[in-house]
Amino acid sequence: MKFLKLAFTAAILLFSAQSMAAGFYFEPALFYESGKGTVDIDDSEATTKGMGVDLKLGMHFVDQKLFVGLDGSYSKPKFKHENTGYEADATSSTFGGIIGVQTPLLGLRLWAGYVAGGTLDPEESGLFDVKFEEAKGPKFGVGIKIFVVAVNFEYMDLKYSKGTGNWGSIPSLDDFGNKVSMISVSMPFMF
Repeated sequence: MKFLKLAFTAAILLFSAQSMAAGFYFEPALFYESGKGTVDIDDSEATTKGMGVDLKLGMHFVDQKLFVGLDGSYSKPKFKHENTGYEADATSSTFGGIIGVQTPLLGLRLWAGYVAGGTLDPEESGLFDVKFEEAKGPKFGVGIKIFVVAVNFEYMDLKYSKGTGNWGSIPSLDDFGNKVSMISVSMPFMF
């Protein structure tokens, strides 16, 4: 996390609007996510799969080659826990920051970031009603931009540090880790 903070600070200082031409960066996206997680309470596996939307907002620098911004996502995945049979529709959201580059090589785009917060809230089903909060973790992405459309792959390694609700007969939860892969179609605008 210290490295990402340092990278964001360096990017802002090195590529500030005073030293180079800067512009606005806006990128809406539609994605499909597939996650595989571990519930620490019994070291069992859970999955998340579903559709969502993502929005990146920020600034671009150096002839639209470098971008820095905020990143937020909202999705409606299906949460499924294999050991208990707990399966429910869920609501998920994350927010954080990114720094990336748009290369001239075949429209290749690369970025890295940090998820600073988020929730995963599966609906109640039988004895189970849980909510995972305070997600944190790294986020990485790669994409190909063709004209105004980009096809992207992103990966997040999230750790939810707070779990509430009922996990069967157990009244509280420990941490939940979720490794999420996302395939998206986006429209990056830089002006």
